[in-house]
Amino acid sequence: MTTLPQTTTVRVPRATGPSALMVPGMGIPQGPVQPMAAQMSGADVWRVIRANMMLIICTVAVFLLLGIVAYFWLAKYHPRYTAVGLIEVQPQVIIDPLLSGSGRPLDRNAIELEQRTQAQLLKHDSLLSNVLTRSTELRSTNWFAELNGDVRLAKEDLLSRLSITPIVDTKLIMVSASYKDPRDAKVMVEQLVDQHLRQQSENRRNVELRRSQALNEMRNINQIRLNELNEQLRLRGSKLAVDAMGVPGHLVAIEQQAGRLVTQLVEQESRLEAARTAYERAIAQLEAGQDPAEIDEMIARDGMLNGYRQNVDMIDVQLAEMAKLGPDHPVVKQLNDRREALLKKYDDLRAEQASKYRAAYLDRLKAAMAIEELAVERMSKQLESVRTDLAALTADLNSYLVLLEEQKTVRDTLTKIGKELEDIRAYQSRADQAGVFWSQRPDVPDTRSFPKLPITLALSVMLGLALSLGLAFLREMLDTSVKSPRDIARIGQLNMLGIVPDEEDDPQIAGVRLPLAIFEAPHSIVAEQLRQIRTRLQHSVSLDTTRAILVTSAGPEDGKTTIACNLAAGLALNGRRILLVDANFRRPQLHQVFSVGNDKGFSNALAAPDEYAQYVKETSIPNLSVMACGPKPPNATELLESQLLIDFIDHVLDDYDHIVFDSGPLLFVSESVALAPRVDGVVTVVRAQQNSRGALQRVRDTLRQIKAQQIGVVLNAVKAQGGGYYARNIRTYYEYQNETAIQKA
Repeated sequence: MTTLPQTTTVRVPRATGPSALMVPGMGIPQGPVQPMAAQMSGADVWRVIRANMMLIICTVAVFLLLGIVAYFWLAKYHPRYTAVGLIEVQPQVIIDPLLSGSGRPLDRNAIELEQRTQAQLLKHDSLLSNVLTRSTELRSTNWFAELNGDVRLAKEDLLSRLSITPIVDTKLIMVSASYKDPRDAKVMVEQLVDQHLRQQSENRRNVELRRSQALNEMRNINQIRLNELNEQLRLRGSKLAVDAMGVPGHLVAIEQQAGRLVTQLVEQESRLEAARTAYERAIAQLEAGQDPAEIDEMIARDGMLNGYRQNVDMIDVQLAEMAKLGPDHPVVKQLNDRREALLKKYDDLRAEQASKYRAAYLDRLKAAMAIEELAVERMSKQLESVRTDLAALTADLNSYLVLLEEQKTVRDTLTKIGKELEDIRAYQSRADQAGVFWSQRPDVPDTRSFPKLPITLALSVMLGLALSLGLAFLREMLDTSVKSPRDIARIGQLNMLGIVPDEEDDPQIAGVRLPLAIFEAPHSIVAEQLRQIRTRLQHSVSLDTTRAILVTSAGPEDGKTTIACNLAAGLALNGRRILLVDANFRRPQLHQVFSVGNDKGFSNALAAPDEYAQYVKETSIPNLSVMACGPKPPNATELLESQLLIDFIDHVLDDYDHIVFDSGPLLFVSESVALAPRVDGVVTVVRAQQNSRGALQRVRDTLRQIKAQQIGVVLNAVKAQGGGYYARNIRTYYEYQNETAIQKA
């Protein structure tokens, strides 16, 4: 076995110049990545429906045919005729003679309650038993004969055939019964309702009889009470001296006296309040240091104070006459001293007199207030005595009035009882005493109520549509294959590079080698999509640093060789020197595509990386060279994990702009796993409707685990379905291209 150099785990990309650009977000994410939640948009729903359109149409058509067959079969063997009758409820208005306002028409809620009550009575077990045992007409029907006369079975079957429905906003109840014989259906409705009307009429007669007895007893009781009230009113009227007009005389006189006393007491209290207010105001003024005007007037009229004031005024006159002598003259000084002495005596005497006057003034106000209080107290006692007498007479009067009101109530009650008894007698003479009666009797139905062709067909179509849609979406849910870019987006963290149509859908690919479609059929839709993949690749990574590219897939037969050849050819046609290397030691394909020998190639170049040029073959495509796989080495994985691969890539990139490896499926071939982390980027090819989302997810996780740089995913061999998105794209592309060619011509 060949001795290998030390194994390497990583290769740093080589930059060829300052134009190398790093694309944000192209680093290797660490840790597990959760797939995106699978959510269906309106476009996805329409896609599923469109993809399963034939299934839906066929299923609906089958169910429609089954519906027609079912309709004729049911119409022949299980028809139903429905007899319908209407009954009207008349809610019983209960009149209570003791309640005022009773007997008014019932409101809408009461009518609805009566409708529901009658509907429940029509379904009651006792009514069904009675009509089945008593109605000879119902027992003679074919329906009853089919049940062998079993009342229990007949009751259950009759209840299942009946439909009793109150009609909203009316007083009507619709009673219907369905059976294959229209006459039997009519008999069911008529006999049931007739039996119910008889029972209700009998019940109402019994109720009215009991009410009549109760009203007679009530009338006797009220008549006795009226006699007692008449006697009590006569006695109390004599005591109160009630006159012919009903006015009590004694009470009127006392009320007039009490009124006068109240008026006088109010006036006296007003005077007392005025005296109290004057007294309190005087005290407040004195406490505030102010003398009332009355005290000032008393001081002004005091003789002694006026004498002192006159003497002071005389001295002031003398001082005015001696003003020319000057203030230092002995006589002037003597007069000033005398004036000061008189003023002092005047002030002392004024203060003394003012104190006396204040005390006298307050005593006078207090005495006046005491007199008014005594008068109020005396009048209050007198009024209290009158009020006591008035209260006694008022109590007697209230009793008299209560008895009088009760007498009126009893008389009104007797009148109402008499009217109610007359109404009862009139009601008992009527024929419709049931409170419910026929509004419209049922006729013998002449048209089937079941089956109905429109309903049967509508149900068939709905069932067929529901089943077909359910099957379509069940298929969609169970189908985990990758069919569209949305399926790739569900996995998450994958860059979509492009979509390549299936070769059968492209008419210009016929007779062309698919791996070289971009060169041999440049105007085909396949070539157009491959060029778009090349463009997206250039924008996804910087091709100045991403120079070694590996093309792999999840499984075999995914078209990775086709994508690798066309990608290499597309880059070569773009002016870059490309070396396409076949690194698939299990199933090499490049030597067949380019018609070169496979006796020597990549396996030999790994042994002598510096001599790789002798194994390179030129192709008819400008700037594209190819290296076949060569003989399969016994230790291929070890070779790809060694330094020999790194040296090989470095030597190649000294002469070429890019090296593209075509490898085996990543999930099955260890050589691809070994090669992936040692190149600058990995392109994953997925075959539509063949690879599952789980397989693609495992490819993504494997590349992350080995720290390989994943560039993106190519969805290959996408088949165009009739009316689908891809079919429209292909048709639109060629229509646009042909129109452009015609215009140029």
